[in-house]
Amino acid sequence: MDAGVPDYNVLWDFEALAHVYSGKVIAQPTCTAYGKTKYTCTQCGDSYTVANIKPKGHSYKSQLTKATTAKDGQIYKKCSVCGAVTGKTVIAKASNIKLSKTAYTYNGKVQKPSVTVKNSKGKALKNGTDYTVSYPKGMKNVGKYTVKVTLKGNYSGSKSMTYNINPKGTGVSKVTAAKKGFKVTWKKQTTQTTGYQVQYSTSSKFKSAKTVTISKNKTTSKSVSKLSAKKKYYVRVRTYKTVKIGGKSVKLYSGWSKAKSVTTKK
Repeated sequence: MDAGVPDYNVLWDFEALAHVYSGKVIAQPTCTAYGKTKYTCTQCGDSYTVANIKPKGHSYKSQLTKATTAKDGQIYKKCSVCGAVTGKTVIAKASNIKLSKTAYTYNGKVQKPSVTVKNSKGKALKNGTDYTVSYPKGMKNVGKYTVKVTLKGNYSGSKSMTYNINPKGTGVSKVTAAKKGFKVTWKKQTTQTTGYQVQYSTSSKFKSAKTVTISKNKTTSKSVSKLSAKKKYYVRVRTYKTVKIGGKSVKLYSGWSKAKSVTTKK
């Protein structure tokens, strides 16, 4: 090789550079899944992904859907992050709400029914815990009264029920035959009454019966005419009182008295 002439056959050995990775979160962790980090080499662009961020786990909060008289409710836990639900407990609907009695006879004293509230499974609910009861004022005189049950606690809604205090009845004193008719006499009953009704029929079961209204409570007899001659009739009587319900006049009746029979004259 001549002096001063470069040797182009010389081999140069360069050492490879190490990767320099920079990490970036590309997926946040969820309640149940790992989050992911992508690492990219700042020198050559090589990359890889690692699931290395632990799941957060559920963040449960207790939830309540209240039961009503028509629908079941439920108690459950719901994750405030992802909405996952666990631990459901059904609250049976309060479908059986009743008064112990819906009709009373006037006796001059306060009369009110008790209330029972049961769920659809037959379990009794607790007064004060699951519901409250509101009674109206009075509950002594003849009239229609409304009792309201308001659900509370794990239940919502309300139910209103009514009951009557009906007038005290009376009885047939006697029935006297007349020409093609009869005269019926009854015991006077003026306390908490407006008047009377007389009912008569050729049937002891009062089929196709006719009813006559007497509008004065001091009246104690009624003559009925224009009937068939020599025909047997059954007669009974009851009291009534006219009261205001919802702005309308409504008659509330006692039970019918025991019937007496009479055969009309020719």
